[in-house]
Amino acid sequence: MKATRIYRRTLWSGVAVLLLAAFLRLAAFEEALVGADQSSILAAAAEIAAFRSLPQVGIKSSIGVMQTAVTPTLAAIPLLIVPKVIAVKWFFSALDLLALALLFNAVHRVFGRRAALTAALLYATAPWVVEFIRWIWYQTLICTFAVTTYAAFLIVLTTRKGRTAPAMVVVGLAAATLMGLVHLAAVPWAAALGLLGMLLAWRNGWRRALLVGLALSFLIAAPYLWYLLSTGFADVKLLLQGNSGTAPAWNWAAYRLTWELLTGAQVLSTPRDPLWAASVIRLPRLFHLFTAILALSGAGALYDLRRPARRRPALALTLAWTVLAPTLFLPTSIHLQHFYLLFLFPAPYVLIGAWVERLLAATGRCARSARAAGHGVLAVMLLLSLGWTYWWGVRIAYESRGQLRAVTRAWLMDEMVTQIKDVLQVDPAQQVIILTTFEGGDLSPFDWMRNFAHDDRVRIVPSGLGLILPPGPTCYWIGPGAALDDLAPVGASAVLSPALTIPATPPWPAYCTPARPPLPAPLAAWQNGMALLHGQLNGELTPGARLDLTYTWHYRAVTSQEYHIFNHLLHADTLAAQVDGVGVPTWYWRDDDVLITHFSLQLPAELAPGAYRLNLGTYTWPRIERVALSNGATEFLIQEWTRE
Repeated sequence: MKATRIYRRTLWSGVAVLLLAAFLRLAAFEEALVGADQSSILAAAAEIAAFRSLPQVGIKSSIGVMQTAVTPTLAAIPLLIVPKVIAVKWFFSALDLLALALLFNAVHRVFGRRAALTAALLYATAPWVVEFIRWIWYQTLICTFAVTTYAAFLIVLTTRKGRTAPAMVVVGLAAATLMGLVHLAAVPWAAALGLLGMLLAWRNGWRRALLVGLALSFLIAAPYLWYLLSTGFADVKLLLQGNSGTAPAWNWAAYRLTWELLTGAQVLSTPRDPLWAASVIRLPRLFHLFTAILALSGAGALYDLRRPARRRPALALTLAWTVLAPTLFLPTSIHLQHFYLLFLFPAPYVLIGAWVERLLAATGRCARSARAAGHGVLAVMLLLSLGWTYWWGVRIAYESRGQLRAVTRAWLMDEMVTQIKDVLQVDPAQQVIILTTFEGGDLSPFDWMRNFAHDDRVRIVPSGLGLILPPGPTCYWIGPGAALDDLAPVGASAVLSPALTIPATPPWPAYCTPARPPLPAPLAAWQNGMALLHGQLNGELTPGARLDLTYTWHYRAVTSQEYHIFNHLLHADTLAAQVDGVGVPTWYWRDDDVLITHFSLQLPAELAPGAYRLNLGTYTWPRIERVALSNGATEFLIQEWTRE
């Protein structure tokens, strides 16, 4: 009867922890940020879900190597059922909740119910874990697969009979592979865990589980391995070169970031908005108390390793995971960020939980003191967890009101895709143009929408740099960073469509235009299908001034080559000033488009007397070759001046 009551309490306590974790991961999840990185993931995922592509890699990382395609591939799974951003966010959170449930089960089996509750509660509420889980990002699932790998191997180390342990070998190997591929910073640790899993399977004679696990891991890694082979392992060489040369200085930041990840320190500074940090009570003393408890837990684990016990291998894994995971980065010169070390979880929390269990189960002369200490540690962990939950409760309240994160939130973006699909169904010639600011030069939070709409008639134009005027009827959305002035080239023909307005703050209105009127004869034509219809120059040729240049082009598709436009101010035959660029990104050009491009030419502080001329032309990119005009020239004269 007593065992039944304990089982029920444990079960309901575990359910309560899972519900708390679900709240922290899924509350206001429709407010999830959609930025340029998210746009890349969603676009690739939509293509995979539509069975149009299976990419080998994702976007380029901040250190110059390509991300793997694991995250977009996983994001494609929910899109097969519900083609919305919020489905991806829900799916990623659900994967983490399943990992948490597996962790609770594994720690309960090996260390005990109080250890399981302590470790699960700390992981469920850890601020940095919640921070990354609430994103749709390449780094989002590092913790999830680290937890899955740890829990699986914990069971393997302590189970000898039945089918559970061999099955966990397969799960552990696959999860370790996924952890390493979600972010390449975790590859060394994933490789070490993979070797551990293979060794355990081989020693216990689980040959079939080993083969299945290796086959599944290879299948998961195959696209990226093929990419490495096809590029001659260029990314691997780049990573190795980045840490070669001088003798390494120890990268002690690994331990500072570890401390911040485990205690929640510095998480209040994200996102870069003081509102969250100013609205909560901080817990600096609890941070240091947590550090002391973790150190004592490690010392207790070292002491316990001296005695033979069934859980000794599991304790050794937990202690090694806690100590070695950040140590991997010590001899590197990489500028570390928090997400590089997310595979640290959940071992340190399990280490504390195991120590709590040992203290509360103590017997002998010091049993009362040990149990009192165990209850004290448990109280500190509970207080810390409640503090973390309170922090995130405040932030979630702000996010639900749209006061944190970018204005491009998931539900707004999903609403816009729905509107776009409806507009495109009206007329086969209908076009959609979204005007907005770009992130990182050529990245937009809206790029994925054409993939979700499964229609190439959806295009994005960077605000202030130009406009596209398709031949057919077009609806223009004025997104974040854009203004009504961007629609000046279409003039009075643009009519506001209130039903299409997206209720952002401020709203994103839509203006629709009829088919384009006939075009004038071109001033000049290039051999790549570009023809200049009109050129406008505003400003004076005076030292330090700016010349605002606006060109109207007619484009007939000849090749799919990417082009840039150059503006050269020449003094005699000497280049005095220039501005190059793409204006409207080339990949959005379509046959029979009219393109408006804007450039701002900064003049030098000194302009010598003499004759000046402004020449215009285009060249291919990234292989720079000038494109000739139809008359064979490589540049077109826009204006001439003579300075006295």
